[in-house]
Amino acid sequence: MVACYPGLGSRYVKHVDNPNRDGRCITAIYYLNLNWDVRNSGGLLRIFPEGWREDKVADIEPLFDRLLFFWSDRRNPHEVQPAYHTRYAITLWYFDAAERDEALRRYEKDRKSLPNEAK
Repeated sequence: MVACYPGLGSRYVKHVDNPNRDGRCITAIYYLNLNWDVRNSGGLLRIFPEGWREDKVADIEPLFDRLLFFWSDRRNPHEVQPAYHTRYAITLWYFDAAERDEALRRYEKDRKSLPNEAK
């Protein structure tokens, strides 16, 4: 996924990448922001590790050529705080094959149970 936050306070609310066991196990983010200054431009990635308290978060600046890896499941809820300049990132997910196969089986089973007009 290539993400371009246009600035003007755009953000991404707190979430997890894989809340429903869809196969994604590791999130990798690569940042493309030259000369980024988080004080002026915002766009900080905040991770709330499992068992977090308000004082236990990881704040990652989206600096050029930075590569970040973290678990995609509920262990790492995260958010992108408001960005005031255009912010670029490339996100890739590494999949667990067995979990992904099971997710596809669930999807097919659910799809088959829908009425024909909903498919």
